[in-house]
Amino acid sequence: MYGKYNRGISIQQFSHSTSSPKLALNLDHLRAFLVVVEEGSMNRAAARLLRAQPAVGRQIRLLEESLGTSLLQRSSQGVQPTLAGVCLIEHAKRIFQKVAETEAAIAHLESAPAGSVTVALPTSLIDQLGVRLFATMQERYPLVKLQVLEGDSHAITMWMRDGSSSVALLPEGHSDTSLHSVECATQVFCFCGRSDMFDGLPDSISLAEALSYPLALSLHPNRLRRLIDAAAQSIGQDVRPIISTSTGLISLLIREGNIYTIRPRIGLMPVVVEGIAFIPIRDPDIRRGLSVVWSTEHPLQSAVEVTRATLVELVQAISPRV
Repeated sequence: MYGKYNRGISIQQFSHSTSSPKLALNLDHLRAFLVVVEEGSMNRAAARLLRAQPAVGRQIRLLEESLGTSLLQRSSQGVQPTLAGVCLIEHAKRIFQKVAETEAAIAHLESAPAGSVTVALPTSLIDQLGVRLFATMQERYPLVKLQVLEGDSHAITMWMRDGSSSVALLPEGHSDTSLHSVECATQVFCFCGRSDMFDGLPDSISLAEALSYPLALSLHPNRLRRLIDAAAQSIGQDVRPIISTSTGLISLLIREGNIYTIRPRIGLMPVVVEGIAFIPIRDPDIRRGLSVVWSTEHPLQSAVEVTRATLVELVQAISPRV
């Protein structure tokens, strides 16, 4: 009724006087006192506690000695708490409630997922998922410490294969048979540039028109770039970017104006994000699946499993409902 307890645990009662210190307040004695009060009888309390009556009486005496006062009034009708005993009952109940809460908190810590987990995310999705993933994991699983890598699909594939990352978000990850995968979203390729460079925000733009702008695109080898090149070839066009470089530099260039790019995005479009317009490309549409992936070689530890499940949930949450 009062939670589990250890006979060796005690709460020290300090005296404010200059006399010698009193005995420790023993939880076993305190529990015996509460049972005696509830039963109104030493004999019934002893039966409930599975102890001999003299042993229970000795526990009560030791408790009274530790507090320096009488706690029970004994009569032929049984036992009743003294004024000090009534006061102790309320405090004792709170003490055992705190003991139970402490035990529950420790048990939760022991069972909660814990450890370091490395997650690899595409650079193109850091703005949509990076902060969301960190904040959600902090709130739900504070003992899991995230390490986040960001890069293109080629880098993410290498990180997963050499074990640098435990779980990742990988475009077309379902096609890699060395990894488990859950496809959870579709990325739509968009024409991107500063929103103030457009007279209005069109619903879409043809690939042929997008290729006529000065483009900064990703370097080879890169799945994104391969899909753009393949789509251009399907309409008899060549891809001639004015610069091929990293995603970071591309972001800086398009913010300067007069430079554009093609990037995948999840969610409703067209849209303007921090001054950058994302306009879906048509004729042809360019799309690709996006999967959460993890190794087939090792069983998932609890910390990796909750991270994987959270990543799937967050990606699905920002995907448009069909």
